[in-house]
Amino acid sequence: MTFHSSAADQLLRCLSDSRAPAVDSREPTTAWKDAASLAAGHDLAPLLYTRLKNNDVRARVPVDVWEQLRLAYFSSANRNTRLYRGLRAVLVAFGNAGVPAIVLKGAFLAEAVYGDVAVRPMCDVDLMVPRADLPRAQAILLGLGGTSEHATDIEWCCRTSAHLPAVVIHGLIVEIHWTLTAPIGPVSVDVAGLWDRARPASIAGVDVLGLSPEDLLLHLCLSASCRNGLIGGLRPFSDIVETIRRYRREMDWTQVAERAHGWGGARYVGLTLRLAQSLFGVEVPGDVFKRLVPDGPDQRILEAARESVLNQTGYDRLIPVSYDHLGAVSAGDRAKLAWKRVFLSREDMAARYPASRSAKHLWFYYVLRLRDVNRTYWSHALARARLLTRNPGSSRQALVANWLNSGKSC
Repeated sequence: MTFHSSAADQLLRCLSDSRAPAVDSREPTTAWKDAASLAAGHDLAPLLYTRLKNNDVRARVPVDVWEQLRLAYFSSANRNTRLYRGLRAVLVAFGNAGVPAIVLKGAFLAEAVYGDVAVRPMCDVDLMVPRADLPRAQAILLGLGGTSEHATDIEWCCRTSAHLPAVVIHGLIVEIHWTLTAPIGPVSVDVAGLWDRARPASIAGVDVLGLSPEDLLLHLCLSASCRNGLIGGLRPFSDIVETIRRYRREMDWTQVAERAHGWGGARYVGLTLRLAQSLFGVEVPGDVFKRLVPDGPDQRILEAARESVLNQTGYDRLIPVSYDHLGAVSAGDRAKLAWKRVFLSREDMAARYPASRSAKHLWFYYVLRLRDVNRTYWSHALARARLLTRNPGSSRQALVANWLNSGKSC
């Protein structure tokens, strides 16, 4: 382990779900320094500062540690204030052009969930627009003086990624999304449902949209465990905990479980919520876990995942190449699944291959689809082979990946 368990315990006590952190005045200075360093490494120093300040425990914290946390808070405040200023210009431009936008993750969380833009450090801004509006959104960003290191082939991006290449506008990094997860993988999000359930929000002083509480929670869980493989450390779990706190009275847990299964991400969501509960003590109804993952995760998996989070090593996750992971066991099931993955509905094909809408011969685009699925399959198969060569299945991190890849509930 690369962290001190006492430092982790100290930090988690201060950031626990209880409103008043349990702070032991007998803790030595070194314990406070280690906890502050761990907080900084997980981008939680500004939050730790406010949590200690709001609960009037400054006298128990060593002066140098307090100053370190205070500077981290105000540095984050200055950086995020500039970020929101740039974000406002982008959102106003989108509004003037009639491009609807859902503000995702950090920019939404800091203002609408945490209620203090300083406590949630950010390095970029993520916005989601309708698939049909991607060209206009990209043109708006470039019109504001944005630049991108990569050429933008929007049709190709929609076949392979959840977002367009990042655009930098006077130091502000903006990623435009059209969905929440990669088009090819274990999780498939109902994008139309996201827009139907989106709620009005005010971000950076502009009227925009935010995800519904249930969709926001699912997005955070899947981002932490499926997309990033727990490598983001404690901050994604802090986001999850604060989201549950913020929407405690209106969160529809039945919908959370049903959508997680419907999207194919029940196992990822179940593990992430278990970790949030274990790390921060957040309250999650017990029946939610039974609905998500009736068979676990067991204590070994939780301990390995917790270690991955605290060490920021993540687990060795890949989009699984096994059809078993997606619930197909027999040869017939696998054939049906392969057919379903390649021969999408006309609506899904139009979303991934816009030119197919007016094409006389749709079969040509199904050939492209078959090529794209094969490329993804074999790239992940090769990557998984390299992984298994480097990392035997007995490693603690591999336990997490194997558990996620073994269940039919995904």
